[in-house]
Amino acid sequence: IYLVNKYGYMITPSRFIKDTFLKLKVDTENTRKCFEDIEKFGSKSHPHVPLTYRDYRGVKVLGIHDHIPQMKWGLLAEIDASEALAPLAKIKLLFVIIMIFAPISAWLTGTFVSRIIAGPIHKLHLGTEIVGRGNLDYRIGTDTKDEIGQLSRAFDKMSEDLRESHKQLEERVQERTAELSSTNVKLEEEIAARSSAQKTLRRHIKQLNCLYGLARLIEKQKIPLEQIFQETPDLIRSAYRYPDDTCVRITFEGIRYKTDNFEKSQFGQYAPISVRGGKAGEIEVFYLGEKPESGRGPFFEEEHALLDAVAEHLGRTAERKKAGQTLQLFQNLIDRSNDSTFVIEPKWGRFLDVNNRACDSLGYTREELLNKSLKDVEESILDDSTLAEYVKKLKRKADLVIEGRHRRKDGTTFCVETGLKLVSQEKEDYIIAVARDITERKKTEQRQAELFDEVESINQELKDFAYIVSHDLKAPLRGIKTLTDWLAADYADKLDENGREQMDLLLSRVQRMHNLIDGVLQYSRVGRAKEKKGRVNLNDLVSEVIDTVAPPENIEVTVENQLPVIECEETRIIQVFQNLMSNAIKYMDKPQGRIRIGCVEENGFWNFSVADNGPGIEEKHFERIFRIFQTLSPRDEFESTGVGLTVVKKIVELYGGNIWVESKLGEGSTFFFTLPSREMGVKDAKLEANIVS
Repeated sequence: IYLVNKYGYMITPSRFIKDTFLKLKVDTENTRKCFEDIEKFGSKSHPHVPLTYRDYRGVKVLGIHDHIPQMKWGLLAEIDASEALAPLAKIKLLFVIIMIFAPISAWLTGTFVSRIIAGPIHKLHLGTEIVGRGNLDYRIGTDTKDEIGQLSRAFDKMSEDLRESHKQLEERVQERTAELSSTNVKLEEEIAARSSAQKTLRRHIKQLNCLYGLARLIEKQKIPLEQIFQETPDLIRSAYRYPDDTCVRITFEGIRYKTDNFEKSQFGQYAPISVRGGKAGEIEVFYLGEKPESGRGPFFEEEHALLDAVAEHLGRTAERKKAGQTLQLFQNLIDRSNDSTFVIEPKWGRFLDVNNRACDSLGYTREELLNKSLKDVEESILDDSTLAEYVKKLKRKADLVIEGRHRRKDGTTFCVETGLKLVSQEKEDYIIAVARDITERKKTEQRQAELFDEVESINQELKDFAYIVSHDLKAPLRGIKTLTDWLAADYADKLDENGREQMDLLLSRVQRMHNLIDGVLQYSRVGRAKEKKGRVNLNDLVSEVIDTVAPPENIEVTVENQLPVIECEETRIIQVFQNLMSNAIKYMDKPQGRIRIGCVEENGFWNFSVADNGPGIEEKHFERIFRIFQTLSPRDEFESTGVGLTVVKKIVELYGGNIWVESKLGEGSTFFFTLPSREMGVKDAKLEANIVS
């Protein structure tokens, strides 16, 4: 009994020939019939007919076959014809002998044979039929010492030998059958293992194809990130066990990319897409088919690992794409910058990279500049030692700003301000230099210096003018006033009513002129005369100003809310509140006057207000009242120089604030002015300190 594979080679040992495994090809009638049955019947049941033929040794045998359709293997059982038919041949020979000697025995013995031999012969014949039917355990049992007894005993011996041969054959068949069963079990296990391995391999190949397709997609030149996300869902879908029942959606930065069959179901997998350590999106995979009978779910564990790997690839790709875009944008910004940018090797000062502006400003091509060093274009770098000093300073301070002169290719030079910064990349030091052409700034600085000299000269003239006004102009006025007082005293009895009126008018005009000169001096000193700044509590200051202006009993002055503490020149703020309150008192036309002072903080400014219920101002005069020497009422009715509001405006604007008026004729006016605020410490529970600087 032996097996042959689908190519006819023996795959079990032969008891007749050594070393036959996959080396001896069996081409007999039985093997050909076996392979015909494989092709014809496959795994279907069919009759098996024993054949007589010559085996692979050339010996005539009696054989039968069966086959294993899954492996296309043949199982052949053979026995030598001489071995199988040997007992029958002996019987045949015996019968031939009997048939030859029977007539002679019959003629010689006659009646003796009929009486003595007929019974044993009949018994022998009956035993032959029984043994011929396959009962090899039957014994004839003739004890006679004649030929019939010998024949009976020989026949019994033949039956016993045949039985022993049959028993040995059955044992060998059982052994071979057991061996074949064990081999078949091992083969089935190996086939199952190979089938499982093949399925696993096919799954892994699908997953590798997905990752390979994604890698090829990412490697495409100039492919936008959106296209990568658009094509990836189909790649993921094709890698799953049930691609027809699988749908995929990728969400990245609020934009969704999905397969055409996408819808959510109870079976899903998720994987986050991370960019720079934060979640930027996710991948969702859903199974749309019926629930698998196994109860294990429709997804393999390696499919979730694949999803994580794809999400990681997409996250890294997004980082690289965005970094590349940022780098390209940065490169474009550098190339379009108005400043010259250089990347310098710190040891020798050689240029490693330059931008377009550097080439344009120096008149070199990029290739020419990359063959030069810093000392070739910067006049202040005389040699390598000068560069080494700058590198030492950079290592201490990390960045440095220097002024120098760059030399163009044509030999001309221009002023530059260069910022130097030392950076390290992969254990190598580099100097980043950003140079700006400051030729125009130098010209502007020179012009500013000239203007400063002019302003100094003008300020000196103003000081001289103030001195002239204070001494030279006031001296004649004092003389006129003194002379008028003498005339009024010496000729009081000689002057009539009209003369005394003219003398009073002359004195008032002298006083007005004196006040005008004081107003001009006061205006000129604003912004020029310096006073030490200090912290001023406006609640106390306003209270002192109210006492100074001394409002009459019919005018009530109230502070509506808490005023801040500011840092300022106290005299100037006194001038502001004093001028505004004095005007409100001077022009009050109501029997019961009210003046209200308030303050609120708005948009980083203190917004102060001084409101009254006086005669009001027409809107057309809102700007005129802040001009110097401008008054709305005749000076004979209200003595005024027209300088007060101008001084207030100049002081407020000097602090960076603004002043304006809101008024309705007959109802009163409100003057608003602002001063910048910033937070300070709290002095007490009710008062928050703030600074105006």
